[in-house]
Amino acid sequence: MRIRTTGETIKHEIRELIPAVIYFVITFNTIGFTKVLMLREYGITASTFVGATIGAFLVAKVILIVGVLPFMEPFPKIPIMYNVLWKTLIYLLAAFIIQSLEEVIRLLLKHSSLAPAWDALLGPHFWVIQIWLVMVLLVFCTFRELIHVLGAEKAKEIFLGIRSSHDA
Repeated sequence: MRIRTTGETIKHEIRELIPAVIYFVITFNTIGFTKVLMLREYGITASTFVGATIGAFLVAKVILIVGVLPFMEPFPKIPIMYNVLWKTLIYLLAAFIIQSLEEVIRLLLKHSSLAPAWDALLGPHFWVIQIWLVMVLLVFCTFRELIHVLGAEKAKEIFLGIRSSHDA
């Protein structure tokens, strides 16, 4: 078995990361744009592009790291629906924990006490984002499992109409 060089490992990681980053940049900025539009109704201006884009990079990398843990493939011989739901739940829990910690720390600086910070965190805005996140992760996990089962070449052919050179 050949050991990859550092350069090969970096290229592999980047190739694995690109589809997830593109997906999460698009979806997180869509969520951010929705937030901006909702806040505009109340005369509040906000910008979410940088935060959403950074969040997309972080979530994509976390998903790639968590995805290689041994408990992430618990149902290898049954319909992929179970892996989709399992992975969505695990990724959602990780995202919830990270997002909650980030927000609580920010709110602690503002409120200087945990109770008011926690109350401010769990407002309607937080739950709207969580609902969006469930849907975003569910779609991501569904497509990722389908691509895993079909194989990258077959998935490209089905979704993009791109046939591999050895099929011609």
